[in-house]
Amino acid sequence: MGLRIAVIGAGLGGLTLAHALRDRCEVVVFEKGRGPGGRSSTRREGRFAFDHGAQCFTIRTPAFRDWLVPFAAEGCVARWSGPVVNIEGGRVTGPRHWSEVHHVFAPGMNGLARRLASGLDLRAGVDVAPLAAGRGPTELFDTRGVALGVFDLVVSSTTPHQTAALFAARPEAAGIGAGASLKPCHALMVGLPIPSPLDWIAAKVMDGPIKWISVDSSKPGRDASVTTLVAHTRAGWSAPMADAAADTLSAPLLAALQAALPDLDLAQAETVKAHRWRSAIIARTRRPGPFLDLGAGIAATGDWASASRIEEVCMSALALAAEIGQAAG
Repeated sequence: MGLRIAVIGAGLGGLTLAHALRDRCEVVVFEKGRGPGGRSSTRREGRFAFDHGAQCFTIRTPAFRDWLVPFAAEGCVARWSGPVVNIEGGRVTGPRHWSEVHHVFAPGMNGLARRLASGLDLRAGVDVAPLAAGRGPTELFDTRGVALGVFDLVVSSTTPHQTAALFAARPEAAGIGAGASLKPCHALMVGLPIPSPLDWIAAKVMDGPIKWISVDSSKPGRDASVTTLVAHTRAGWSAPMADAAADTLSAPLLAALQAALPDLDLAQAETVKAHRWRSAIIARTRRPGPFLDLGAGIAATGDWASASRIEEVCMSALALAAEIGQAAG
């Protein structure tokens, strides 16, 4: 069945690529985490579910809209609408204008990732070791030395620095992600045992360490009998905290969230968890597009190739899939 391809990383980029090639190639997806989704993830804590990474997405091109049609027909895509506000000094200072329609995946932001992963050979909990020098078919190993198989093409869909480490022995990959940098972010997840008393679905916070608050329980397909809040921090706050254990940041971030929402008693929260995204969003990229060297047996895609928006990550992966299909004949 055509090329044997290893895709490293089960975020939306890697899964989109693997899904597009599944009928033409033998594809195996390796993910060092517990499951698919990457930054488009949903975390469950008891009865609460949190989209602690990407909160929503927009559709700006007909090509992306068309690609989403079958997933929308299955109920995987839904519009998220409602008031969005600005908060400063612990009070709502006015509405925040969202000029575009915003969507979410259902029943969580990992919904599309799980749908794309369905039917794929996805091997979670596998940390792939850097490739050996050479060209052409490559035998992969995990970091413990366990053989993973021989592949005609190895595709990295991870961050620029992870891709550089994976392909360090391959000079053809030297320029991948050059000039790209990513910003860190922390997420605070708060679950309250009451329906949301807030009259908005999301807020931009103009002061303090928290930049954005989403009422996740206001999204389609979520449990509206409880309140689930996700607060994301400013990169400037997260950068010096990048090496701090996430659980040590729950208390200061909860205090910051309480300062932003003084009328909501967060002491009644049943769940308070913090999560660190070391490489959350692209800060700078030359937008070079995906990389492919079929002769060398390596390829790469990711938000360094375009941008961190879900649409651009998926479309970059689809472009690479088309290029692989064309090059492979």
